[in-house]
Amino acid sequence: MDHTHVDAVIVGAGFSGLYATHRLRNVDGLAVQSFEAGSDPGGVWYWNNYPGARCDFESLHYSYTFDEALAREWRWKERYAAQPEIRAYLSHVADRFDLRRSYRFDTRVVSAVWDDSAAEWVVSPDDGSITKARYFINAAGAFGVTKKSDFAGEDVFGGTVVHTSQWPAEGLDLAGKRVAVVGTGSTGIQVIQTIASTVAELTVFQRTANYACPLGNKPLEDDEFAAAAANFRERRVQARNSIAGAPYPRAVRPAMADSPGEREHTYDTYYNGGGFRMLASTYFDLLFDPRANETVADYIRAKIRERVTDPVTAELLCPDNHAYGAKRTPFETKYYEAFNLPHVQLVDARSTPISSITPTGIATSDEHYEFDVIILATGFDVGAGALTKMGVIGRGGRKLTAHWANGQRCYLGTATHGFPNLFHINGPQSAAAVFNNPLAIEDSVDFVSGLIHEMTTSGRKAVEATAEAEERYNAMVTEVADSTLIPTSQSWYMGDNIAGKPRTPVSLFTGAPMFRAIVAEVQADNYAGFAFAGAARPVSNLVNLDGAAVFLLAGMLNMGLKSLEEQDLDEARAAMNGFVAFQAPVAAGVHIAEAQFTTDGEQRALRIYRPASDGRLPVLVMLHGGGWIGGGLDAFDEPCADLADRLGVVVVSPDYRLAPENPFPAASEDILRVLDWVQSHVEDHGGDPSQVAIGGESAGANLATVTALRIRDHGGPPLCAQVLVAPSVDAHADTESRIRYATGPFLSTAVGARMVQLYAGDATDVTSPYISPLRAEDLSGLPPTFIATMGIDPLRDEGEEYGRALTSAGVTTMCRRFDGLPHTAFSMSGAIPRSMEIREGIAAFLRPILTRQTVDA
Repeated sequence: MDHTHVDAVIVGAGFSGLYATHRLRNVDGLAVQSFEAGSDPGGVWYWNNYPGARCDFESLHYSYTFDEALAREWRWKERYAAQPEIRAYLSHVADRFDLRRSYRFDTRVVSAVWDDSAAEWVVSPDDGSITKARYFINAAGAFGVTKKSDFAGEDVFGGTVVHTSQWPAEGLDLAGKRVAVVGTGSTGIQVIQTIASTVAELTVFQRTANYACPLGNKPLEDDEFAAAAANFRERRVQARNSIAGAPYPRAVRPAMADSPGEREHTYDTYYNGGGFRMLASTYFDLLFDPRANETVADYIRAKIRERVTDPVTAELLCPDNHAYGAKRTPFETKYYEAFNLPHVQLVDARSTPISSITPTGIATSDEHYEFDVIILATGFDVGAGALTKMGVIGRGGRKLTAHWANGQRCYLGTATHGFPNLFHINGPQSAAAVFNNPLAIEDSVDFVSGLIHEMTTSGRKAVEATAEAEERYNAMVTEVADSTLIPTSQSWYMGDNIAGKPRTPVSLFTGAPMFRAIVAEVQADNYAGFAFAGAARPVSNLVNLDGAAVFLLAGMLNMGLKSLEEQDLDEARAAMNGFVAFQAPVAAGVHIAEAQFTTDGEQRALRIYRPASDGRLPVLVMLHGGGWIGGGLDAFDEPCADLADRLGVVVVSPDYRLAPENPFPAASEDILRVLDWVQSHVEDHGGDPSQVAIGGESAGANLATVTALRIRDHGGPPLCAQVLVAPSVDAHADTESRIRYATGPFLSTAVGARMVQLYAGDATDVTSPYISPLRAEDLSGLPPTFIATMGIDPLRDEGEEYGRALTSAGVTTMCRRFDGLPHTAFSMSGAIPRSMEIREGIAAFLRPILTRQTVDA
């Protein structure tokens, strides 16, 4: 029996395995043994040589970027390369970097067992040898296992039954044959459009119609290749900062912001553009807003009806049971025109399902069809299915199949708890489903390389994901998926194509920039969420962030929006006002009125929100956030209307003056004048001036509690309560949250400090209790207070410290932390559903106060 000791075993010879072998062996200097079940490099492109097999990412993007010379020397022939060319490319890469000598081809790994005492993997291939390695790297890919046939009788068919991923290497002669194709996903579409003109009869069994757009393939011209080569470095950066991992134009508008004619023009622009431009470059809300999605769905259905001459067939080809993009979007070249041929027939296998394969053909629930060849284009068991067949056993004898019994989960798509030194390249729950794979693979391999380097330099022998990190990351992946329309469809994105497979997202559906940001943060935070030789490191901020907020942040990154640090004042104000796009519709039945109040000799606007209720109602004055420099009435409509409806109160929201044009104490003076207006005018709007509470978010919360202090100190209208959401209460706070969440997300410590300084003005001491109320010598005599802090917010700790100080001063105080939520969550109800938890917390606190006699301030 042959025994080999190496640093790393790598399984697979596709894009993942080849680059992993190159990086770890040629760059990092590790001893590597790689295995491949096929007889040559290629991975999925080795096994899938069916007619029409082709990539739907442009060749110039669907290729390695780690070596600029490689990118310049390999001349792609077509805009979208076919399988033979991609396989030839990977063979060239293997030769160019001398990778074949590290491979044992025609060899399958059948067992991989972790030896805890030796801190190494014992790997057994099917040739009887044993290889021991410190690291075991799964580079077998997500499409390595063919989905088992759903149909009985395959073995009795007298003709040929073939799955597309098991196509004979010598090919299959279909000329003049009666052929059935089962499946109309990406693979089925490619097969159908390719063989339709060759076969005698073609019958397509369709269970789910798909939204296929033209691929737009053509020969790659010399000037296109030359331009790409000249701009290699720029394209590489652009691709990694784009949603799909390709440098497509960014979608920066919501669909409903355009007129029907404008939307049609936008869709016309990208329908024939190829690639994933219909999703990436048209409108940013297609994947989460059903109304927006229906506009693109209607557009594609109209195109199908234009291209298919028989109306009945056209309707069958029009998707009607899922949203566009909720399943993997396919591409086509005259696919729909194939159904105009007289010898091509479409069978609706949803209404008349296939019951079995018979000796002579296929039987459905109401008819029998006879064939010479049956082609199964029914897909794959997507994920790490190949790895589950390798007999992987981790620490304590735990089988990987048992660990994944409730669904494949994988921290960052890279590591699995209980399986030390096992690394996945683009593994389950990476961003691979929506991230151009060669680039995603390079990122994944580079991360693993860095992790191994960390172990080497620190002298550690084993590393794995912590249970906490794996669990939280899995939850975040699910929360992100739930923020989209993807779970509304039955697809392999959710594991639905495999009977009995647990329903769980196979990928993080954020797009490339957000996933890369998460991984970069983990790496920068000393590999947060990993345990080195048992020493665990805490989970990073972005992984702990609520998935809906992650998805929102991803959308901002995908649109290329500047961070607040990069924005000038006008840009920051525009961005804050743009938050209205992330809100739920304004509560129906709430009447909104406009009024004005006088401050410093000028008239300013305020809005009054009254629910449909009789009699005089208590009043809540709510102050918008925006760091004293931005925000406004429009962006605060929805939360004010919601609180009015939820509480049954009149809500008053003022347009106070903003810094730096109007520094401290202008905004604070404005709020006092608003309270004067309430005393004099709110009865005209059905409000009760004897029951007034005040509240706000962020800087608005600061103004609310400062107003309460000023009324206590200098007199004014009495307040029965104050509500402070994510308040800024100490400009010079030196807290753990300001350090841990210094870079945000959404609000950074540096931006917060800059906002305070703009508000205070150069000559004002920011330690004044009317800017930093936590520094007040005496907090007694303030009204009952509710403080809502966000779990992932630089201001969290000072808000909670303020709550403790109020309690110590004898003020009735309730402080509630909303874990996982970021600063600004309160005002983003349409994007972050958990914002409603904050509102209900406010309502639960205020209801008993606002329904009894006024509490003496």
